[in-house]
Amino acid sequence: MPSGPTFFDDEDGPRSDRASAHPDRAELDDRHASDSSRRARGPNFLIRRAVVVGGVVAVLATASIVVGQLVGSGSDDSASGAIGTDWNRVVLVDDRTGRVIVDDESGEELTRIESGIRNPTATAVVDSTLLVAGAESVAVIDVGDGNVTDIEMGSETIGTPAGSALTMVAPRPDGGRALLVHGPSGDVIDTDEFAPVVGARYEFADSRSAPSGRHVLVTDSGNFQSVLLSFERQQPSYFPGLALAVDAELVVTAQNIGSDATISVFDHSGEPISTGRTASVRAGMIVGSEVRLVTVDGAVVTMSSNGETSDDAQLDIGTVASGVVATSGDRLIVIGSAGTAIIDETGAVIASFDAQRPAFDGSSPAGSNCLALADTDTDINTDAGQIALIDLTDGSVLVEATGTEPLLTDASGCVVAVPTTSGFDVLTHDGVRQFRTDGLVQAMSLDGQDVVTERDARLILISALSGETPSDEEDDNEPIDLGPRGRTVHFTQS
Repeated sequence: MPSGPTFFDDEDGPRSDRASAHPDRAELDDRHASDSSRRARGPNFLIRRAVVVGGVVAVLATASIVVGQLVGSGSDDSASGAIGTDWNRVVLVDDRTGRVIVDDESGEELTRIESGIRNPTATAVVDSTLLVAGAESVAVIDVGDGNVTDIEMGSETIGTPAGSALTMVAPRPDGGRALLVHGPSGDVIDTDEFAPVVGARYEFADSRSAPSGRHVLVTDSGNFQSVLLSFERQQPSYFPGLALAVDAELVVTAQNIGSDATISVFDHSGEPISTGRTASVRAGMIVGSEVRLVTVDGAVVTMSSNGETSDDAQLDIGTVASGVVATSGDRLIVIGSAGTAIIDETGAVIASFDAQRPAFDGSSPAGSNCLALADTDTDINTDAGQIALIDLTDGSVLVEATGTEPLLTDASGCVVAVPTTSGFDVLTHDGVRQFRTDGLVQAMSLDGQDVVTERDARLILISALSGETPSDEEDDNEPIDLGPRGRTVHFTQS
């Protein structure tokens, strides 16, 4: 049974009372698009594709931008590593006490869960699994039944490996240990038990995953090897070289020596399949029995199943620093010193962007359908710069706006909330909707139709895509009070 509010948590009474405690909130100016100042903003995005951005338009909620490739299955048959768009729970984690409050879509409180983590450093939710990290331990919580598993190990961050958003990783700061949690199943790998290697230093910021999230390949720089951590195997597998790519059957590693690289392909048990040589490699993607590679000087190379290599294309984005596979599993996003390029499964370059970089934290883009790019010469949280929303299918520019980072996105990556000097903008393929507010935007729902903002020291759930004058029947458009600020907000399906 849900426990009642405590003195230090929320003194406003039950959630149903709080939702109507401030009748003037029905007139929140968060709900209305601005008709002034920035209406005629002109694009200055430096790209190699022509783009026409019209005036600011109201955004209409459309199902087409968030469906298609998105799945949330724990099976290796998953075609995509993206999370689903459906949600029926709002999960709030108190930033001080670590207490978890679970609400339904209407803001009605369903339950409270004591995570046991004081002053959480990071939180993440996938499906019904919540991860709460702290300085001394990490809690794995089933949002559905409230079960809490506490594991003594400190973690400052929670990330996802490139290629899948279905698996969460909580690494210890020194890299010697990590928890891997597969959200759809709730399965957990503790590297201290699963792969107890002396002197291990796992580089999870550069880890790679199969789309299902069930197989994660990570470089152990302390032992000059790569380790496959698989939820489908009883023990790890070890490989020479740096982690480059992984799918449900294959592992690819690279050993860079000087300006050359040896690329090795193995099965999951560690048996070698093929070996090839190229110039030094910075990114890779497995496509069937072939591997698409990108070298440090921007050459796109295909290595066949017998180790033979052939040139596909040449990128012009400067020295290549890294590349990640999108959660769709069929797009390789390559970041260079002078720009960003998108490569498809055939090795073709479908788009290239000058002086732009992906606007996402960690190793993996947030969505499988779209990608947000930002100016390379702007500082996160400091300078307002040009933000562009890119369709990963064909590389077209959907919309542009000016704003600062960090950005918030829906599950598809095709709806983005961008902080501005006067509030925030919501970007979709239909255009830009402007919200003028003194409060900060805190979270976006998985389907991109709702956002949580801070208003008068409260967290308020409002529609991100509603028209300016909602009809009386549209009760879902009414602002919902989610309680006091000082809570991290997530959306999930349980």
